[in-house]
Amino acid sequence: MHKEPVVRPQPETPGEGTRTGPQAGALAPGWFTLPPLLTVGGLTAAGSDAVVLETTSPDGRARFLVRSRGDLGREYSLELVLRGVDAAEPVVSTVKYLRADGGEQMLLVPVTRGQVGLPASYVRLPGFAGETAWTARAPAPVTSSTAWDAITVADSVRAALNEATRDAWRRVGELVGGDLRSVIEGELP
Repeated sequence: MHKEPVVRPQPETPGEGTRTGPQAGALAPGWFTLPPLLTVGGLTAAGSDAVVLETTSPDGRARFLVRSRGDLGREYSLELVLRGVDAAEPVVSTVKYLRADGGEQMLLVPVTRGQVGLPASYVRLPGFAGETAWTARAPAPVTSSTAWDAITVADSVRAALNEATRDAWRRVGELVGGDLRSVIEGELP
């Protein structure tokens, strides 16, 4: 079975041979480790969620809020909020983690400025487990030369949980090449 290549955004690609996964030693420039979740013991009301982790990027400009929904098992989502970042044009942060099944998951999280409030996106973290080690990449602008693999883009678009995130994907689609634009349009509702 042919496996798609790992996402290689341009020009901020981690160096060849540099590990950026959860067991990473030294991380490539722009990548940083996010803390693991603490044991979640509280109850939430049916249909509600609770913030189980709040952390920021090393430069303080990206805030990561992990939410847990515990009514039907543990489901996790991520809200990414930017402060002091010009998101008039879309920027994309990358999150990488090991899923509960042992496979690696990479999600692209696009953010663009909305009509009110800080630029933010909200995504599902498929297969994320509380004890998972994970890394993130600082938000970077999207350009016409940005290159990602189609499977990662499709997974990432499907992970969008709100209209602001889907709108950010539409804006990304306007900037990238035709093949990726088709993948984005095909996954949006």
